[in-house]
This record gives sequence, structure tokens and C-alpha cells, in this order.
Amino acid sequence: MPIDRRGFIACAGIVAIGSACRPDGLLEVQADRFVQFRNKFKGTVILPDDADYDRARAPASFNPRTDKHPRFIARCMTADDIVSALEFARTQSLEVAVRSGGHDPLGASVCEGGIVIDLSEMKSIVIDREHRTARVEPGVRASDLNTATSPHGLAAVLGCHPGVGVAGLTLGGGLGWLLGRFGAACDNLVSADVISADGKLRHASAGENADLFWALRGGGGNFGIVTSLEYQLHPVDQVLGGLIAFRGDVASFLRFYRDFMKAAPDALAAEMSIVMVDQPTILCRVCWSGDTTEGHRVLRPLREFGPPVADAISSVSYAHLTDRPDPEFSARVFGPPPAVAPPAGMTYDYWKGGSLKELKDHAIEQIASAIANSSRGMSIGIGHHMHGQICRVPDGATPLTRTSGQFTYFLDANWRNPARAETAMAWVDDSWSAMRHFSSGSYVNYLSSNSEKSVRATYRGNNRRLVALKRKFDPTNVFHLNRNIRP
Repeated sequence: MPIDRRGFIACAGIVAIGSACRPDGLLEVQADRFVQFRNKFKGTVILPDDADYDRARAPASFNPRTDKHPRFIARCMTADDIVSALEFARTQSLEVAVRSGGHDPLGASVCEGGIVIDLSEMKSIVIDREHRTARVEPGVRASDLNTATSPHGLAAVLGCHPGVGVAGLTLGGGLGWLLGRFGAACDNLVSADVISADGKLRHASAGENADLFWALRGGGGNFGIVTSLEYQLHPVDQVLGGLIAFRGDVASFLRFYRDFMKAAPDALAAEMSIVMVDQPTILCRVCWSGDTTEGHRVLRPLREFGPPVADAISSVSYAHLTDRPDPEFSARVFGPPPAVAPPAGMTYDYWKGGSLKELKDHAIEQIASAIANSSRGMSIGIGHHMHGQICRVPDGATPLTRTSGQFTYFLDANWRNPARAETAMAWVDDSWSAMRHFSSGSYVNYLSSNSEKSVRATYRGNNRRLVALKRKFDPTNVFHLNRNIRP
């Protein structure tokens, strides 16, 4: 179809990158390439003057440091769309950012002046009940897959947040509710289809492109763009779980939590968040995926600690484990809802994370001090306790490093008023810097630095093999907006 005026203006801006000194005739050729790309693209090309551009460019952790303006967003519908977008970016020397869910503290799923290859509309899910597998496209989020598997009494091994994209989660390893029983998401990946930097579509599994398959299971987005993932599913239906809330001495609860999780059976996961409301409030969401009677016994010390402000732990469908609490729970914990709803507008979020080899007393005191010096809308999360099956996988079986007893943590600030940005981000930065004294490596999806030193420390003994595979599949480092393994 002929290009319209708006598209022509956008073309001019796109081809101007690196081309200001080229003859006008060459510019026309390049603009024509954009028209050709756009005409065969089955998805949606979102340009800067489109009404949904600002929403489309913003990652989940949107803040002044991730407020970037790509030349356009290529919202793909098919693997061919991805190939076309990659090819156009290569011929125009444009930087590429890849997005599935957009949950990333680095804001690496957006770029300044390049192309965002957006996979969020690729959401196909196919369940094979007989073989207990699911094949999904990269735009699928955890809640989508949980909802699809639930009627079959099955569950995928994913993360804890229902809104996280399964592709990015799995490529970074994938720690979640079932890590004690079934390991990480990457341990349950059966195969994947991936488009590498040369534009070729490869199938990766234990029997085909096995080296690429190994790299995909924890090596991050360094080796290509995944177009589909096949997961092993497990018989999980009802679980004993939900939220329980406490107030009181934060350090005391953290010491209890540490000892409680030290004795955790495989079937137990418990993620906690200390939220500053009018005072520090501890929210703990648990998942017990074993025998219900045994689960009540295991959870009794937690439910009797405090006592709790509110307790919503019950038998629940695994797919609904992370549903929002009911109004009664919310009112008891947070008070009645405001009489006047907050004004509509952009919500900003900034967070950093890391890992603790152990939750020692010095780290506990630092966490308690940080939350005491926070303001409303700030929080500290602790969880992903490494135990059970995830720690039985041999070292080097995947790039994901595994340390028994390790916890992850994150520091988060959430605000609406732009004037709060510097104060909010400074609290996260300062608290994170203080926590680094107690940190040891990191879970790659929580790694809040893309420096070569940080990435190397995270992958430890697997780093050399990952570098060799990066040279093989992405020698020019096309996919560098990530926790980058430099070739």
C-alpha cells in the first residue's frame, strides 16, 4: 500500500540514523525499504506520533532512567515478523531491544533511537494433556499459562508474579513457587524455537542444537529471540496458600522467617514483602503444594507468629494463588480505601535486586534500617529460598547457578508525583548499595547491573562456555540490551 504523510515523515527520521552525509538518492532507497518492511509486516508498527506510542514504549519498571524513545515499536504477530524487524534493524544499523513482558529492573526492553521488537501479542498456548506439555509463544504471561493449564489439573513451573512474561523469566532461569518440588523454569523447558542474530530460525532441544538449548536455559536474552517454548507440566491443582500480614518488629520477623525457611520441605515456598504504609507492614504469600494436612502442620508456626493482622491462607486453585486479596483483608491491612480515587496518570516504578548467600543478622539489621527510613510506596522483598529439587540439579547442567540456602531480595519504589522521582530512586540506590556488602552473586533476572564484572560473577564457572556460545550465535552482539555476555 502507498505510504501516507505520517509514515513518510517517520521514514525520514528512521533512515537519517548514520545517513546524514549520504546522497539523497540513497535516502530514498532506504525509505523505500521501510515501506517494503511495513507492507509485509503482519503485526503493528507503532510510530512516535501514534496515540499509543508512550504506553507501548514504557517497560513495567517505568521511571526517568527508562524513559527512552525508540524510532518505532514493531509489535510482531509471527516469527516472520521478527525476522523482518531484525533484518530492517540490521540494514539500517539500528539498535534492537526485545520485549515480551517488559519486567526488567534495567529497563533493557526499550532503547533510545532504535527498534523495540515487541512480542506481547504472540500469545498462543497449546496444551498436550497426554504428554503433560505446553507449547507457548513468547508474549504469554505467567497468569495466562496458569489459567490454561488449570482445567487439566496441571501447572507449569514459572515465577511468582502473575504478570511476568514467561520467555524472559525462563531465559534467566526462572525461580518461583514450585522450585523446591520441580526446580526452575529452565529445568522444565523441553525445547524452544529461536531466531538468532543471522535471522535463522533454529529448534533447540536436548537432541537438536543442544549447545544453544543449554545456553537458553539461564543465559538470558543473549542468544536470540525465542518464538516458542515447550514446557513440561506437573500435576498441581489445589494448593494451600495465600497472604498473611503482620506488623511489629521487622528484624524479629526476618529472623523467624530465616529459621522457618531453613527447615522448609520441598513443597513450601514463602515470599515476603515489607511495605511502608503508615508503618512497616509485612506481607507473606505462601504456597504449599503437598499434602494439605501436612501443609497445615508446616504452616502453623507462621500463622501463629505475631499474631497476624490478617490471614487469608486457604485451599486455593494454583492458578488463583496470586489473586488480589479480598476487600476485608485489604481493609484490615491497609485501612479503608480513599474516599476520592487518586488522579489518573503515569505510575512510576524503580527497583533493584540481588541475592544473599544467607540471611545473616547484619543483613537483617540493614533491611530493617532501610525500611524504617523509607516513605509510603516503598518496599523490600525477600524470597526465592533455594532448597529442594532446584539444588539437586548438577552444577553446569544449565547456566543458572544454584546455592543452597540462598535468598533473593529487591528494593522497590512506586510513585505518581514526578517531583518524588529523585528521592524515591535515591532510597533504592542507597539501600541497594548498602545491601551489596552482604550480597553474593545474583539470580540473573534480579541482576541490577549489566557490567561485565557483574555478569561474570553471576555465571561463575559457566561464564566461559557462555562466552564461546555467544561468539557462535551472536558474534557482533546484536542482542546486547540484557545482562550482556560480551563475545
